[in-house]
Amino acid sequence: MARQIDYAAARKRLDKAFAEAEVDFGKEQIAQVSSGTETAADTLFESGTQAFREALVGCALARILDQGFDIRLPYVKQGDDAFNGRTLDERVVNPFLHEKEIPSSKGPYLSALRRNVSFVKETAKGLRDKAAYGAFLRFLGESATSR
Repeated sequence: MARQIDYAAARKRLDKAFAEAEVDFGKEQIAQVSSGTETAADTLFESGTQAFREALVGCALARILDQGFDIRLPYVKQGDDAFNGRTLDERVVNPFLHEKEIPSSKGPYLSALRRNVSFVKETAKGLRDKAAYGAFLRFLGESATSR
């Protein structure tokens, strides 16, 4: 049985992170990251494919809430360490983005990331924006190594 997500806790954590980011932005404090991570962020945020950015928020939340999640497995039928990325997006991430008036789609699991995909290199074959997907995977790899 797949691990469960506490959606109320996920929303509280996302709200807290956003508030902290607003404070940092107001103080002009910029997070220090590696040049590879900075390049990946530039690629991801220059892409017209919003799905990768939105899914990344869900993956980050899942990892923060439960280190045991395999954030490369966003569908519960993918294994015991999988999480329900689509429901996390529908209940927490997408409503948050719309409330904050952050440009977003109706949901990444309804667009580029449908069909029970796992977040692995081979998935890129079926995607149009391979560069942005590669940047997305870089972030997942950074997170996977920080367990």
